Amino acid sequence: MLPRVTIIYLCYNNRSYLPEVFESLRALNYPSEKLEIIVVDNDSKDGSQEWLRQQSGITYMPSATNLGFAEGNNFGMRHALLGGADYAYLLNGDAKLHRDAIMEAVKLAQTDEKIGAVQSRIMLWKQPDVVNVTGGMVHFLGFGFARDNGKPWDGVRSGIGNFSLEFPIPDLTPFEIAYASGAAVLYRASVLQKVGLLDPFLFLYHEDLELGWRIRLAGFKNVLCVNSIAYHDYEFKRSIKKMYWMERNRVLVHVSHLTWRTLSLLLIPMFLAELGLLIFALKGGWIKEKLLVYVSLLSPRSWAYVKTKRRESKLLRRVGDREIVRLWTGVIEHQETQSFIVDHLVNPILSTLWNIIRFFVPST
Repeated sequence: MLPRVTIIYLCYNNRSYLPEVFESLRALNYPSEKLEIIVVDNDSKDGSQEWLRQQSGITYMPSATNLGFAEGNNFGMRHALLGGADYAYLLNGDAKLHRDAIMEAVKLAQTDEKIGAVQSRIMLWKQPDVVNVTGGMVHFLGFGFARDNGKPWDGVRSGIGNFSLEFPIPDLTPFEIAYASGAAVLYRASVLQKVGLLDPFLFLYHEDLELGWRIRLAGFKNVLCVNSIAYHDYEFKRSIKKMYWMERNRVLVHVSHLTWRTLSLLLIPMFLAELGLLIFALKGGWIKEKLLVYVSLLSPRSWAYVKTKRRESKLLRRVGDREIVRLWTGVIEHQETQSFIVDHLVNPILSTLWNIIRFFVPST
């Protein structure tokens, strides 16, 4: 008996992608009676709504406003949970699926009830042999980034396992990751009911990281399924608005979930990192947004948020910080940030520092 799966496709001005996305969804190798497709539209203005209204076999849920990534997906996930789905699969508006993506992710999830999230192996839409993400990485300073982004799969797979690109891969060994990217991920419904959905306070960026953290706090696992493949039309866009949300949210998530003892270990490194980021922001032309991050973090609203989150985190916690940081890194690996200074100075220093700090992280 296969479990019931609901795919939540979040659309925001993705009209040009819709024909290929829906072609991939309709070709999925999964019984139609066990599969529901929910389309949440975040107030698109490019003709997406008109196109979607003409589609049959979907649950169409338009929003009159842009709810953001977190609440937009939550809109669909609440419907899925109320409808009795066993799993909810999130799919970005600019992503499509291999026909076996859902089946393979479910097969892996069914091998272990402790698996809370299954990350599909996300490849680049326009370069299907190049990786977009094989799982989220968490830097000890709070940065989240896509593992293996921009690397050829032939080179990456040797570090994951000796796998053929042909289907099916017989080995269902789950490869544990720090968190799963919300671009293409299968969540176990019972785990979502326990830990909650994406945090709308974060609005943009780090929502999937924060949910993955809660999943691990509750004693569950985030894993990669190399057999489940999605294709994402990803392109790094450095925008001022993006930098504001990323900077604000990385601090909020760290302060919300780490114990005070662990935070004290990171206090000096995070302060020194802020000095470097101020220089980076000044050179990059987003110093105003960086200063607005401090204004936001010092506001009573943020303090109230952190107080509530810390209380909820404590109630959810089943593992210590040492288990949480076990999958963290001291190295920044992202092709958009690579440079001689980062590769040969910053990363060696941060990696050495993290190897020392992690030894003192409490296990309880």
